[in-house]
Amino acid sequence: MTKKKQSTIEIEKEIIQILTDVKGKVMNHKQIFSRIDKSDGDNSADDILPILNNLAEQQEIQKKDNFKFVIAIKTVFVEGIIDISKNGRAYLTVEGMDEDLVVDNSLIKLMPLDKVQAVLTKKNKVEVVKLIEHSQKQFVGVLNKKNTYWFITPDSNKFRTPLDIKFSHHLKVGYKVVFKILGFPNDAKYARAEVITILGKEGTHQTEMHAILAEFGLPEAFENEVNEAAEKIKIDINKKELADREDFRNTITFTIDPETAKDFDDAISFKPLFHGGFEVGVHIADVSHYVLPNDIVDVEAIKRATSVYLVDRVVPMLPFNLSDSICSLVPNEDRLTFSAIFEVSKEYQIINKRFTKSIIHSQKRFSYEEAQSIINAKEGILYEELNILNNFAKYLTKKRFEKGALNFESPEYRFVLDENFKPIEMTIKQRQDTNKLIEELMLLANRSVAEYIYTQKPRKPFVYRTHDEPNQTKLVELKKLVEKFGYKLHIDDEVSLRSSMNQLMTDVEGKPEQDMIQSLCIRSMSKAVYTPNKPSHYGLAFPYYTHFTSPIRRYPDVIVHRLLDGYLRGKSMQEICGWNNDLLDNACKHSSKMELTASEAERASIKYKQVEWMEDHIGETFDGIITGLTDFGMFVEIKAYKCDGLIRLNAMTDDHYDYDTNTMSVVGRRYFKKYRIGDPLRVTLINANKRNRTIDLQIASYDKSGKKHGKSNKHRNSR
Repeated sequence: MTKKKQSTIEIEKEIIQILTDVKGKVMNHKQIFSRIDKSDGDNSADDILPILNNLAEQQEIQKKDNFKFVIAIKTVFVEGIIDISKNGRAYLTVEGMDEDLVVDNSLIKLMPLDKVQAVLTKKNKVEVVKLIEHSQKQFVGVLNKKNTYWFITPDSNKFRTPLDIKFSHHLKVGYKVVFKILGFPNDAKYARAEVITILGKEGTHQTEMHAILAEFGLPEAFENEVNEAAEKIKIDINKKELADREDFRNTITFTIDPETAKDFDDAISFKPLFHGGFEVGVHIADVSHYVLPNDIVDVEAIKRATSVYLVDRVVPMLPFNLSDSICSLVPNEDRLTFSAIFEVSKEYQIINKRFTKSIIHSQKRFSYEEAQSIINAKEGILYEELNILNNFAKYLTKKRFEKGALNFESPEYRFVLDENFKPIEMTIKQRQDTNKLIEELMLLANRSVAEYIYTQKPRKPFVYRTHDEPNQTKLVELKKLVEKFGYKLHIDDEVSLRSSMNQLMTDVEGKPEQDMIQSLCIRSMSKAVYTPNKPSHYGLAFPYYTHFTSPIRRYPDVIVHRLLDGYLRGKSMQEICGWNNDLLDNACKHSSKMELTASEAERASIKYKQVEWMEDHIGETFDGIITGLTDFGMFVEIKAYKCDGLIRLNAMTDDHYDYDTNTMSVVGRRYFKKYRIGDPLRVTLINANKRNRTIDLQIASYDKSGKKHGKSNKHRNSR
């Protein structure tokens, strides 16, 4: 290549970089020439005109007139799913992109969850140009009628307008229905919907719980064929079956579960050993013995992927005959299990471990409270065994935190409902030593199974429970926020982050901002998922982790049981269940998605009952703390009941308020009053909307008209 040719190519690259750096600004040839490195000789702006014209012909840049140029913007098409926020703003979720794109303009009428094609117009913004298909998802709303015109008012505030429906004699005003979107017929003003199911009268408990399940696309009743197949399954404990299992029926064995538990996944056995240590067995219901790969019950189980826990019910992954009877490790009955057995020294070192199919006979069913009372009293049934295991669990907890495990605990809500399902008491479940005892033994079994499989050579396909490193951008935002409260968070390296995060949890304990900061820390973390690709768990600080301990309620655990059993017997995944790597990967992704959906449904049921509880407190004033800020309002947690409400900025009448992203505060334009996350507030409950599951608040200094009460909230802050 000649020196001149080489020089021209370098100048072309430099021109493209110059025009790229100015981000769409038009420049003339003299402005471009002034930025070019001139060490190779060109000494006039006119000398680069042929190069500029050539680049324009190649469509690398655009020519605006004889001497002006701009970088060529290539048309980039993306496909994604429409999401619509509470304030009506449309976003596009594109698979593989970390952040949603703002819909800047649309040539079509958009509905929530539409699949569309769009053109990237500028950074993080798109213009929708084509509707690919309306969502096939089913939505929930309430039937209404105006004159002879029937329509649905959707529960979701993602819809900005009602939807037309065709008249039917089955329709009743005020009844909640499941519907699907049909589209916009003949450029109609409103979209057309079709009623799928009438759930019942709005506001009744059963209707609303069914509506939540329908909203999230979750099934409830099993098809008759599935129930019939499950009913045919029998407990088959015969001599041949026993010959292949380790027998723990004469070993002390018990379960510890919530008082209201119906199914029992796990049991614990204890046996003292001659060297002063002990053997602890973690025995898990052998679901995979009864649910065979690809049979009708298995197909339904993988579709559901998880049990769903609403405030008043469990929607199980497996039919009742399996979940509450055959597989459940009830006391005083022989049950088939898959066990992780650990030999432990008196110094709590694990000397040996093994995994085996087994049979147990639980002698005692403890509730957490009952087992805790025995430990506290230092006497009672199985006290010695419970005490040793409790001390072992505390040792495991200590070692886990020494290795950098993160100490997060989210509150668990519990409602006491009367005969009409109305909440009469709302409490937060308290975690005791017995909860942590079971948790640590389950963690031990899960990580031990994962380590055993991952370290096998050659490596075998498996399901891991993975938790990735936190997003650095979220950590920076979290660091800024906690510093406003006087706390430190070191995010420069993993060791510092783990240490300072746990120190932060210790420092905020008992403080007004504790729940809020714990919640923000959890939100800064990545979400845990199922995957065949990565065995580590960041939050637990485990290099290997899986889910082995709950196959009655989690399908990934069923897969883990099948694969572990097959690998112990020298079989391949294809021989075990007929799967390949793609099917395993799809099962992991589906299970992760369904777990998230079930969690959202659970939160929705809790929120509904919180709103129903707060209905009786409208007009009352509470202590609160600001937990979130947006451009439309301030979220405030009511301390007494641990539920969030919204103070809308456009309803604050003492000033006009805006959200300042730089200072992460809401600021008044006239009097400069500032509200920040973590600020304490006295708030008055002004509305509780069960349909939208929302709570509306106002600052207690003002009534609904904006009239001042007590000490004025208007005061000038120093600038």
